[in-house]
Order: sequence, then C-alpha cells, then structure tokens
Amino acid sequence: MSLGICGMADGPVAVRPTTIGAAVVPPQFLARAIAIIVGLTMLLVVNVRGVAFYVAWSLIGLAFLSEATATFVHLRRTRARR
Repeated sequence: MSLGICGMADGPVAVRPTTIGAAVVPPQFLARAIAIIVGLTMLLVVNVRGVAFYVAWSLIGLAFLSEATATFVHLRRTRARR
C-alpha cells in the first residue's frame, strides 16, 4: 500500500491511501511456517521419542537455516545494488 499525495506545494496537503496490488504471501514463507508449526506441535502435543524427536527438531532447524540463508542473500543483494 502506498500513499498518494494530493494538494498544492504551498497549501494544504491531503494524503490518501492507494492500493497497487494485494499483498501475497510467498510460498517460501508458508513452507517455513508449516515446518515450524508441525515441529512444535510434535514436540508439545505428541509424546515425541526416537526418530519422531529428530524429525521434529530437523523441521524446526531447517526452517531456521533457510530463513537465515534467505536473510543473508537479501542483505547481500541490497548491498550489491548500492
């Protein structure tokens, strides 16, 4: 959502919201969110033992690592544009 500014330079200025496009949730975000939710559900609700314990922590760990990698790549790309 961006703001459209109307008015004169030396007079009153009115700010009205304009919509350019609806915000769409990226599929990467949904995949990470699902991995975190499933992992935490397994740890909190289910009596996790053995392989299920490692699967739950693997889901949480992979979601965290993929988010950290995506953040690193984003920061690197924005610095390269400067």
